[in-house]
Amino acid sequence: MKYKYLYQTKDNENREGWVAAKNRAEAYAALRKQGIRPYRVIGDDPPKWRSRAAGLALAALAVSFAAAVWWTMSPAGERESPARRQQLTGDSSVISAGLETGWEGVFSTTLDRFLAAYAQPGWIALPPDVTEDDVSRFADELETKLEFFDGEPPEVRQLKRIVLEMRREMKNYLASGGTAGEYMSFLEERQDEELSFRQKALKSVESAPESSRERIRMNMNVRLHEMGLPELGR
Repeated sequence: MKYKYLYQTKDNENREGWVAAKNRAEAYAALRKQGIRPYRVIGDDPPKWRSRAAGLALAALAVSFAAAVWWTMSPAGERESPARRQQLTGDSSVISAGLETGWEGVFSTTLDRFLAAYAQPGWIALPPDVTEDDVSRFADELETKLEFFDGEPPEVRQLKRIVLEMRREMKNYLASGGTAGEYMSFLEERQDEELSFRQKALKSVESAPESSRERIRMNMNVRLHEMGLPELGR
């Protein structure tokens, strides 16, 4: 399939092009290898691939009963405070449905849906399609209050807290002279670096002598946990 992509140069010039790939994720990956950080890739994924991607997301989710209890017991003020990027925990069916739909209906702004795609470190992010007009409104949308609602799933509340922290990060980025387009590129670069780090961690464990493999795995998991990345299983 062919996908049209839009990106911004270092001189803030808007450019576009076409790339052939099996799906949007591979289109993003191919462009990143070329040093291109698109803010939009236009085109629909094959239906079979969308179903497979949803299944992989479900299989990869870490289900944590303790996390769900914590959300229930914690004071409301704490549950609505910003949180660092991390792996979402809780009910896997809620999380997989959110990933499959791009968290449709959860956020009122395009910016928040875009940020939510990068909430989990190390994943291949599939942000919603955005136009140049969308990007131009991102700075204004930063001022829109992110609402928390009584009775919403704890998984959604956790995601919203992460998005709140990413909003704060973006505000600081813009205040330092960066643009919304540059911040979007930064999100892609960080996601790539995190994915690369985990892949290298996995290779270092797999290539280690059997006598020291478990120790190296434990050490790597400490670093992965600190970065909010999925830990390596036995």
